[in-house]
Amino acid sequence: MRTLPRSTEVEHAATSVFNRLGGLMGVLASDTGMEVSTVVAVWVAEGGNRLFLPKRAPIRLEVHQLFEGWGKRNRQIFDTHFRFGGHSLQPGQPWENQEFRTENPGPFTSVHHNQNSEYAALTLAQILSGDEVAVASCSIGGCQLTMNAHGLLGFDSACQMYEAFQQSERAHVVGFFDFCRNKPAPKVGELINCLRVKDWTNFAKNYNGPETAPIYGPRLENAYRAAAGLITEKKAA
Repeated sequence: MRTLPRSTEVEHAATSVFNRLGGLMGVLASDTGMEVSTVVAVWVAEGGNRLFLPKRAPIRLEVHQLFEGWGKRNRQIFDTHFRFGGHSLQPGQPWENQEFRTENPGPFTSVHHNQNSEYAALTLAQILSGDEVAVASCSIGGCQLTMNAHGLLGFDSACQMYEAFQQSERAHVVGFFDFCRNKPAPKVGELINCLRVKDWTNFAKNYNGPETAPIYGPRLENAYRAAAGLITEKKAA
């Protein structure tokens, strides 16, 4: 695999994440036999340098998952308000070209333009499909955990996980470790082991999905190199 250069943007993101969350990440990483740099790398690869705001945690509405959970049984109203790649002549893969509109007629706009558009699309999805289905179609937090996996984190519902993750970043960090311990990928604990040995491709395959592993694998490796170098420098200072 080609080694990607560390960029100033990646270094800045790694520094920001470590300064905010490195203490808790370090304790939990040590307990599971991994480097804290690997955890920082996941945050950087998934969310870059997005800062947490209470009640405004970073989210991503996966429109193709909303379709699976609700839209396929309500095609007319779904197609009136949502689009995604590979559906109804929309180009691209399912996770690409995801768009929404609140009014018909009216123009479609990107769901993933920024956090304002993400939250606007989620609000529309909640109105149309109900809170639980809509929220379960999202990922959340600096590590972008999917909320349809709420049971792996000990929550009774996606909405309960959503509320907890809106309160503080501590829930994101603890939830990430619970997810990695409990997700069968292909066996329980596999994600933890991938991080221990820095198997970025298999981690990405089981965390992000096999289709996107070629994108996230190198992104994770690049973020790890930046984080490891910066943390080493901090310890030596």
